[in-house]
Amino acid sequence: MADETATGDGAAQGDDELRRLASGLVRLIDAARFLATAADGPNELARRIEAHLGVSPLDLPVVGQQLPWYQLVDVQVAVDHWVQERPERRLEVVGIRGQQQRRFSTFAELLTSPMPGLGLGPVEYADVPDSPDSTRRCIQFGVFLLSDADVRVAMLLRKDERGPVHQMVLEIVAADPAAAEDMLAELRRLAVRHSVLRGQVLSLVTGEGPEYGGLHFVRRPQLTRHELVLPEPTLTQIERHVIGLARHRDRLRAAGQHLKRGLLLYGPPGTGKTHTVRYLLSQLHDMTAFILSGQGLRLVGQACALARLLEPSLVVLEDVDLIAADRSLGAMGNPLLFEVLNQIDGLGEDVDVTFLLTTNRVDILERALSERPGRVDVAVEIGTPDEEGRRRLLRLYGAGVGVDALTDYELAGACAATAGRTATYVREVVRRAVMGAAFAAEDGTDETENAPLRVGGDLLEQAATELLADRSALTRSLLDGPQEPDAEPPVTGQGAPVMGWRGMGLGRRFGPPAPFGGS
Repeated sequence: MADETATGDGAAQGDDELRRLASGLVRLIDAARFLATAADGPNELARRIEAHLGVSPLDLPVVGQQLPWYQLVDVQVAVDHWVQERPERRLEVVGIRGQQQRRFSTFAELLTSPMPGLGLGPVEYADVPDSPDSTRRCIQFGVFLLSDADVRVAMLLRKDERGPVHQMVLEIVAADPAAAEDMLAELRRLAVRHSVLRGQVLSLVTGEGPEYGGLHFVRRPQLTRHELVLPEPTLTQIERHVIGLARHRDRLRAAGQHLKRGLLLYGPPGTGKTHTVRYLLSQLHDMTAFILSGQGLRLVGQACALARLLEPSLVVLEDVDLIAADRSLGAMGNPLLFEVLNQIDGLGEDVDVTFLLTTNRVDILERALSERPGRVDVAVEIGTPDEEGRRRLLRLYGAGVGVDALTDYELAGACAATAGRTATYVREVVRRAVMGAAFAAEDGTDETENAPLRVGGDLLEQAATELLADRSALTRSLLDGPQEPDAEPPVTGQGAPVMGWRGMGLGRRFGPPAPFGGS
């Protein structure tokens, strides 16, 4: 056994010695390559940059900025507009060939690198979404050679995949360092002014791994006022606070009034809070909207940074009680709550940003959020529909099967059977009635099997009665949400589902960089 142990130790020592020898050999080869390259002069990329700038770039300072990967398309748009603004401006783009390692090198490293095979090559492109229905071909790895009269700069655009979150990096070099700074500032301005995100509806999602903190384009809803069934005083109050203030923004700003505002919609699940948000989005075509829900609520800082840049904007926080429960409910407090409060306050009063918050549990919201003007200015309850509201909902959901043509008398039974129920519940009643009409045609009780489906008041009342039956108790609970307002509130301390490692205050460290154009 001792001999075996000695033999094992000797083998391990031999492996260590071999690794040290290999490491020294690698350093020797790298040094030899550097000396060989230095003897031959600058590499091919450095020579091309020198020809463009008129001076050697090897000792020039490099100005750079990181930006989220989804803003790659805004960089492309900014460069295109920069060239188009003046006829004397010119743009040439060159690619870089060589080993895969070049992707992990800074501009300065590429210019001085002795890497074998490094030189000019094809430009690398990527198709990036610029709307819900289209993409734009953008340069994702290449060097922009920009000229404007006597000003010349070279700019490397590359994807940085070294950290836990992928991001884009812009690095600019110029004979005059001030020209590099000015170029970066100009591109920021153009990226904000012409951003493809402006005027869009965007969903922020956490994603996984290196794609943390991404944006998804969402088609803007198309809803008319008729399709939102709320009591007239409630709807008028919401419209005045959001749509009305947006319509008069210029006059209000001229009068010295701030435009930042907050609207909280609260009520039981299924009453139409999200539908109300969709209606507001459909009416505010010129506003950029950011929708955060579930895990995406952790990205409130990123949403507010973009909202500031792309104002007028809306920031929608759905089910905000997940992150804004009263801080006293958990022994560890609620770090995400403080992030929300800091972001809302940090925007300042001079920005045109509207916060739309929804919650099913207004009773557990932190009072510093829900009761402080400037954070939430108006709180509106979205309750269960009254009798007139239920009639309107039945006609709205059943318009395709003839329910909209029924009289109030024909709808009376279904209205009575759905008293105190939510809009989601009424929609399920209509769906069940339509299914009943289809089954009746299928089993032969309806002789008009091939005719379009039609639903009368009797079918609606029957569907509503069945849904009220004891065997449908679970379905009613799911459609109407919890019926016990005094149920135990969710805890936001240890064990709470919203408190992942990012929620514990680490998200800012590993989250995406500030948006291009921001600080």
